[in-house]
Amino acid sequence: MSYTLFTADIHLHPDDLHPINQAFYQFLEFEAPKADALYILGDLFEMWVGDDIGLEAYATVIALFKKLTTKGTPVYLLYGNRDFLMRHAFWEATGIQHLKEPVTISLYDQSLLLLHGDVLCTDDKAFQRMRKILRNPIIMRLFLRLPKKKRLQVGDSMRRSSQQHTQHKSETIMDVNTKAIEHLMVKHPRCDHLIHGHTHRPAHHPFVVQNKQKHRWVLGDWRPETQILKISSSGTLELIEPKLI
Repeated sequence: MSYTLFTADIHLHPDDLHPINQAFYQFLEFEAPKADALYILGDLFEMWVGDDIGLEAYATVIALFKKLTTKGTPVYLLYGNRDFLMRHAFWEATGIQHLKEPVTISLYDQSLLLLHGDVLCTDDKAFQRMRKILRNPIIMRLFLRLPKKKRLQVGDSMRRSSQQHTQHKSETIMDVNTKAIEHLMVKHPRCDHLIHGHTHRPAHHPFVVQNKQKHRWVLGDWRPETQILKISSSGTLELIEPKLI
């Protein structure tokens, strides 16, 4: 029976020996090739501050992605809140196909709605304001023109600030907002399944919108383990742990 895999929030480090990297490399080598396709719903990298830096810092996983896509396994990727600055050189080097969220797909007769998930955390006003600023096309272009050293400094500073931000926020504020989910599903009435990451709280949440049964699937992060979503050609959806050596 064929199937497709969905994952998110890997947060790869530049250090190849990091446990997360090692686990994900095994996944790409031995598990991903068995699937019809692989979808990565954001935050593949802990930090990406330009293709000129990232392609060198993450050379191992870049090569593994190229091997995977060249052998015929499609890989699709959404931007996350940590890695939204990949550009043409990244897509060309990996063979990964970029998807702009929210994206709707039809898979094995299932209608799916995919996104990273950070836009649903509307109770975190400070985060949403910063997200809007950082995703401004002008800001992104100006940032990518900075010298490598400066971009690395800014990226590292923002990463530390993000960690401090989450330490001082309640879990409720940082979680998705129910009304935001309902609003999104009303805009996409044909989709019965919403799949996202970001919150690092893997779970299956059945809910009802406009008297119709819907399902929200939350993917786990890879710190120190994960739960990914497997959708089989039979139509079944289940959160599973990857089989790693």
